[in-house]
Amino acid sequence: MAAFPDSEWFLTLGKLMHAEGELFRRLGYAETRFAVRVVPNNAGNGGDRIVGLVIDGYQLTEARPIVDLNEYDPDFVICGKREIWDRMLSEITEHGRPQLRHTLSSLALVGEELWLESTDQLREDKFYRFNQTLQEMLNLAAKVPVL
Repeated sequence: MAAFPDSEWFLTLGKLMHAEGELFRRLGYAETRFAVRVVPNNAGNGGDRIVGLVIDGYQLTEARPIVDLNEYDPDFVICGKREIWDRMLSEITEHGRPQLRHTLSSLALVGEELWLESTDQLREDKFYRFNQTLQEMLNLAAKVPVL
């Protein structure tokens, strides 16, 4: 079984999204190409891990490792240190969702623990427009076996 942030891990979430189709239909149609950047906790722990993701409609249609963000051209990139991602996923695994102050929206709004990068404000707005879809996708991690 793959582990976060491997693209296979996200594809597992994509299969769960498909199985939970009604939840995502209620949230509404989402169309975004984005990336998740996991920054090592310490400078000596290797480089950033970046995964490119595409949500088209009510499902995740692509997840792949990204080497060149300019070439991938995402709407936005959700960035954060590994420990922040791990805390959120640990809470999801334990409770089915993160604490309110540890959701994507809360953390990115403050901009200290998670932050957004984008070259276009209108494309970055897709993070806020589809935020609940993104959070519910991550909340499906509660159904993924932990390694």
